[in-house]
Amino acid sequence: METIDFAKVGLKMKELRCALGIQQQQVANDIGTTVAFISNIENNKVKINLRMLLYYSEMCDVPIDVLLDAGRTHKKYTECASVDAQITSILQDFSPDEKDTLFRILQLIKNKQS
Repeated sequence: METIDFAKVGLKMKELRCALGIQQQQVANDIGTTVAFISNIENNKVKINLRMLLYYSEMCDVPIDVLLDAGRTHKKYTECASVDAQITSILQDFSPDEKDTLFRILQLIKNKQS
């Protein structure tokens, strides 16, 4: 069975949260815990639980695998996850109309590749 480096998972969680401009205080408020606990999760001082993985997955709009794969040695997938976080960060500044236009462009590109 493959092992997962949860220190890297916590760092990925922090990276994605920061890329979205979300403060630890907001996460703590949403979950009903303290900022210290969120910091401890992101810095591997306490164990990550499924509730936290699900919360970060939903908050960052990424599959849980993106978080867990940060702790694995699959370099290609980890690089992809980093690109996903960068794209998510950029999309925050787009208007709904711009997002719709971009979505249609991406669909065209995908359909051409098929």
